Amino acid sequence: MNKTSAFKKIAIVTPYYYPLYGGVQEYVYHLKEEYKKLGYYVRVITGNFIKERSNDEKDVIRIGRGLPFMINGSTGRIIMLRKADRVGDILEKHKFDVIHYQEPFVPFLSHAIIRNSSALNIATFHASFDKNAFYKYGGSVLKPLWKKIHGRIAVSPSAKASITKYFSDRHVEIIPNGVDIKRFSPANKPLEKYSDGKLNILFTGRIEKRKGLIYLIQAYKLLKKKYPGIRLIVVGRGPLLTNHRKYIIKHRIRGVHFEGFVSQQMLPRYFASADIFCSPALFGESFGIVLLEAMASGKPIVASGISGYRDVVDNNINGLLSAPKDIHSLYEKLESLIVDIKLRQKLGKNGLAKARNFTWKKIAAANLDFYRKIIHERKKV
Repeated sequence: MNKTSAFKKIAIVTPYYYPLYGGVQEYVYHLKEEYKKLGYYVRVITGNFIKERSNDEKDVIRIGRGLPFMINGSTGRIIMLRKADRVGDILEKHKFDVIHYQEPFVPFLSHAIIRNSSALNIATFHASFDKNAFYKYGGSVLKPLWKKIHGRIAVSPSAKASITKYFSDRHVEIIPNGVDIKRFSPANKPLEKYSDGKLNILFTGRIEKRKGLIYLIQAYKLLKKKYPGIRLIVVGRGPLLTNHRKYIIKHRIRGVHFEGFVSQQMLPRYFASADIFCSPALFGESFGIVLLEAMASGKPIVASGISGYRDVVDNNINGLLSAPKDIHSLYEKLESLIVDIKLRQKLGKNGLAKARNFTWKKIAAANLDFYRKIIHERKKV
């Protein structure tokens, strides 16, 4: 770490963290790890979710209780605080120079820390949405918080557009998500049980309405009749799992394998086993780390042409974009890759090249540069 750095202690505040898994959790963990490599003192401040703890618990400060709630077609978390005075005690003890909030408007942990913070406040907005009632009607609560945030980041143009619909008076920088190119790599060994010559289509994600898995299953049902040598592998769990299983049984669809929860250690091998990665999400995707994971694994992608995914996938270059909720469009895109190995190889190769621009080392460096930029700007005021 540069000894002349204007900051040495960094807190990353998040309503989502391990042992629960998701895109924001990945973002926070890798940012923390890259900062530590550079010699910074870093702590993750989050809530208590379940009895299990994460492997990096020594770097984690837990306060309050994380409760699930439905938002934007998915399950989110709010952190309920019973002893709000602990916030002040934590900030006084650690004396952070920079506090970096993830989704700072999610109640209630970030709200309490922003109000008590005398550090440089940086916020990253991850979500993409068309409308947000809390943002629209919660101005009396959110605008004072917005004004206390010194620097604002969005992970994609679609995430930036979502937040600036409601808060447009200040600049929002775009710094994207990243991917671990050592963990997700074409060199990973495929799973033996899926290395039998069949063509594997992979889906990973929560099995909920927003992810659009039912449209992939319906397209696969039609494809399976024409191409019996294909298989659909589903990694993840969620509230619609039982409904999707019943649909498959009712329609006698063969070759669909529900793997349930897969450990972080095993997940790269599922990507290695895939011939095609498919994410038919319907809305609410600001970036899609799973797309970068597929690219880093050298796999061609079929994804819905929603705003967040268009920020990542270059159509016909490193993936194919299908019309959302359109089974026939999804069928056509998947079929073009099923029958054309050269196209699969081309898209996979191009995706791999793009993924190398999104290493966590580069993303962490961009965030640190942004902190310095905001510090410099504040000194001029």
